[in-house]
Amino acid sequence: MLVCARSTSRGTGTERNLDLAGPAGLEGAADGERGRGTESRLAIGCALGMALSAAGSWCRFALEPTTQLNTHTFPFLVGSLLSGAGLIATGVCALRLASTAGRLGWRKLWLAALAVQALGFLALPLTSTDVFSYLTLGKLTLEGLSPYLNTPVALGDSPYLFPLLRERWIHELSAYGPMFHWLAALAVAAGERTPWALWGAIWTFKAIMLGSVVAALAIAARHLRTLQPEAAAEVFVVLALGPFIAWEICGQAHNDGLLFLFLIAFFALAAKGREAAAVAALAAGISIKYSLAPLLGLYLVLVARFSLRKALSLGVLSLAILALGFAPEWGSVTLAPILQLVGGDHRRVAHSLADLLCNLFDWLGQPAASASAVRMLSALSLVLGLAVLAWTALRARSLEEVARGYLLFLMAMYLTAPWFQPWYCTWALPVLLVEPDARWRRFVALYMVITVAQWIAPLDPVTTVAANAWAAIRIAQLLRVAPEELVAGSEPEMSQAV
Repeated sequence: MLVCARSTSRGTGTERNLDLAGPAGLEGAADGERGRGTESRLAIGCALGMALSAAGSWCRFALEPTTQLNTHTFPFLVGSLLSGAGLIATGVCALRLASTAGRLGWRKLWLAALAVQALGFLALPLTSTDVFSYLTLGKLTLEGLSPYLNTPVALGDSPYLFPLLRERWIHELSAYGPMFHWLAALAVAAGERTPWALWGAIWTFKAIMLGSVVAALAIAARHLRTLQPEAAAEVFVVLALGPFIAWEICGQAHNDGLLFLFLIAFFALAAKGREAAAVAALAAGISIKYSLAPLLGLYLVLVARFSLRKALSLGVLSLAILALGFAPEWGSVTLAPILQLVGGDHRRVAHSLADLLCNLFDWLGQPAASASAVRMLSALSLVLGLAVLAWTALRARSLEEVARGYLLFLMAMYLTAPWFQPWYCTWALPVLLVEPDARWRRFVALYMVITVAQWIAPLDPVTTVAANAWAAIRIAQLLRVAPEELVAGSEPEMSQAV
């Protein structure tokens, strides 16, 4: 590729190459054209797969006009099958495209990326009702009620409560930062200016998530093209043309899209040595959702290795930004929902190993054993996560090592936490911006496709546990490889892993 690029930049492009190479040049040009045709078809396949996924969500709504999450109905099963097939198709095409995406050029990559994200945006909430929880928090804020002191049930007979279905969700205090409450309030206020307040709020919030994703992709593309040109197209395809972000953020409207933006900005800024702006991005993200706090801590420890004074000043800056973000609700902020979740709340078991164990114990008629299993696994998960953070803090000497340690921390949580949800993987994807090892990049890309595809299958949590078992084995294999053994090209291309 590099030789071809240099040759075509001098003289008259392809014609000059053919004159120099003779018949071999003709064959090379033909191979290049066939290659670009393959890449174009794969990019179109990504968009078509996401179109099928969006159509599946609408098919379910046509057969069963509700946005409630009920996995035990025939319409939901039909919609899930269609959407799942589309997600798998998009994932396979993206994985096959990633390693040779540079042949397409950035214009075509961007067109494909915008198509995939826009088609994901058109999907209705199918696999999650989180967006309705967000809107209840926004409505509470608009009504002058603190989401830290009031649960959604305080809204009374409100259309925002109906899609939540399960009563327990309307009795939960907010687990998010104050900045998010005001953003959700903005979506609700915009929706109420339309004839259909609830639907107007939903599409406004989805539009905010779509805007966050496009902004993040723009930052990522600029960073990759300047600081990681050898992996630029590959990483961009995983971020922008894969099914994960398009479905979980633009489609299902999870607020982790905001974290995706702040994390992308952080890694891009930190890689350029702009420490203050990088810390500001992380602090703003924590004001939305607290899950970025461990990364901020790791980064400040890294800076302190080289300059304790600078680390202290950055710490003061982050505290100032957090104080500003939390100021509107300073007296009422509570971490109780987060602490309860991390400590082991058996009511909030998600699709995980704990979920499988709880189902087994419940089937055996032992509810007490279910609760004990959740608490035990929560404790083990917490200890493992803290150990990984401590190990990273002690050993990391570069941004890349901090990013790798943060990735391992997240994977430890994903594989062991009873409350794991697939959209939490959004926090791991931005690590690809600074990950130098192609093996780890391929692992993350494949794990994201598997995660989003298995979630929609009706066999959860069995599929989740199987996917996590594969991930654990693969991580162990990657960690056993010594750095000196990481020779470029020693493994198959990403497309061959499909």
